[in-house]
Amino acid sequence: MCSFKRGFIMSSSLRQIGRNPIFRFGIIGIVLYIILFLIYEPITLGLDVEDITILAVPTIVGTFLFQYFMGCTVFHRPFLGYGLVGILWALTFPLLFHWSYVKPLYFYEFANDFLFGLLIFMGLSGIQFLLNQTNRFHKTTSLIMAIISMILSLIPFLQIGYYMTTWHCLTPASLLAVYMTNPEEAFGFLKNAAGIPGLIAVGIGLVLWTYLLYWSNLGMKAVVNLNTTRPMRSAMLIASIVAFLVYVPFFLFPQTCIVANWIAAGDYVKQMQQYNDNHHIVFDSFNLDTKETAAQKTPGTIILVIGESSSRDYMKVYNPNFPYDDTPWQGNMRADNKDFIFFDNAYSSYVQTVPTLERALSERNQYDDRPFLDSANILDVAKKAGYTTSWFSNQGVFGEYDTAISLMAKTADTTKWSHESYAFSDRYDEALLPLLETVDPTKNNFIVIHIMGSHIYYNDRYPHEFSKWKQGPYPDGQEAYANSQLYTDWLLQQIYTYGKDKLNLQAMVYFSDHGESLDKSHNPDTFDFVMTHIPFWVYLSPQYRTAYPQTTDVLNKHEHQFFTNDLLYDTLVGLMQAPNYRYDATRDFSNAQYRFNLHNLTTLLGEQPLINDPVNAGK
Repeated sequence: MCSFKRGFIMSSSLRQIGRNPIFRFGIIGIVLYIILFLIYEPITLGLDVEDITILAVPTIVGTFLFQYFMGCTVFHRPFLGYGLVGILWALTFPLLFHWSYVKPLYFYEFANDFLFGLLIFMGLSGIQFLLNQTNRFHKTTSLIMAIISMILSLIPFLQIGYYMTTWHCLTPASLLAVYMTNPEEAFGFLKNAAGIPGLIAVGIGLVLWTYLLYWSNLGMKAVVNLNTTRPMRSAMLIASIVAFLVYVPFFLFPQTCIVANWIAAGDYVKQMQQYNDNHHIVFDSFNLDTKETAAQKTPGTIILVIGESSSRDYMKVYNPNFPYDDTPWQGNMRADNKDFIFFDNAYSSYVQTVPTLERALSERNQYDDRPFLDSANILDVAKKAGYTTSWFSNQGVFGEYDTAISLMAKTADTTKWSHESYAFSDRYDEALLPLLETVDPTKNNFIVIHIMGSHIYYNDRYPHEFSKWKQGPYPDGQEAYANSQLYTDWLLQQIYTYGKDKLNLQAMVYFSDHGESLDKSHNPDTFDFVMTHIPFWVYLSPQYRTAYPQTTDVLNKHEHQFFTNDLLYDTLVGLMQAPNYRYDATRDFSNAQYRFNLHNLTTLLGEQPLINDPVNAGK
């Protein structure tokens, strides 16, 4: 009997707890977090503690407080429409991106979309709740809020529509095309993609969607009538709405993925116009100090290969202790070919592509931060020195990782991309080899080749036949990275061989934009010096070495000297033997006047002296 009584009391207590609104609000928040976690986790590179915090705190705490102020759970009719709009924002971009590229993202890349979706749901619900307090104009406010919700949902709907048309998500490249498209062209695209019946169906769908939102909003009157909100709660709710109206539209909205990319497209168009307007002034502003350039004395071709995310720490040619022989050709060249000079202490000036290359390929550098728009680029000098210039790239025409790079690229006599899409190329770097074959071998050529190299995701950067290391402790990390380096090694051999056999190769330079940390990738917020450890080597033909013995001797002496790649512009000017007033011999790694060393070089745009690198301790 006592046992039965205890069981009855326990059961009764559980029912009481279940009926407790505080308990229900908390459980709903936790369940929503679990659902979002299960959706986001498979499409990310793993959620670390910081990511989980960003996801959990707004979802659990925010949802709890929202329900507490509303006096009911989120499973009520007036929250349906706003909830659907919030879900569209939270899930559309990350899912479409993942489905397009079949690859994970970092959570921080779309965390703002999640936050925007969550806050849109809470904020719009809160606004209508306050509007309906008077019970006047109920239908009117419901309609107005429905129209606002419909307009907000148009952006995710456009993304979904584009994906259903092209089976690819909207990217910076496609947004750039949209940005530069007039209304007539846009309508023509829509008519061709959907047809007139399709456009009519879309219009009807939007009307029905707006009605669904309106119908949902009408339910807010019941929530207001049943709500027992006290003055203090109301005051806090009003304060939250004010904060929402300031923070969400002006700060958070511009940082959502699709909007940020749209803004970047607009900025790029403006920069392109500025650069184009200013470039001819810069180009006309200087002439060379000599007519005896390398193009005249040693006619032929110079090739500059720009690597991507390549770290010398994970290259056998630089690190004999690295367990994978991922640089066999480079290793043989360093050991047996005296025409190659490998430099052991090269660093990147930054750990992201655009800031690094805009300095490596122009006058701008860490030590003389000349404005980019007022800087000559290396293609300008090459043209003045008597070279026909070409730029071949396997990176995007426009995207998250270019802008300044593509602006410089378009100043070449010939500019070709292996593809016309987003910076994450689906093509392997060998797609550049046919472009190299289009170069006229009878001319003096200066060729820039920009590869995808070892950019994440490493296993996307090489074909199956280069998947040499599959088993071991790091099947998706170190081994995949080594495979990508092996593929780059093969590619460099192909470029060198073709240049030597077909283009009268006089010089070839290889360097990387930045390095890579296999744990942290290349993020300035999680800076590690390994992100700046880059490969850098120079090939000089026997003809060039004979013509310029001093340049050759200096480079040989600098094998162990320290260098940052923002000094590459002056070094290339030196290799072309093309001095001018936009050249500084003290920044030229091939010149005896080179003034830099371990103690006065920096990285991270001047924030980190190289002497702070742990590998340089005691030097």
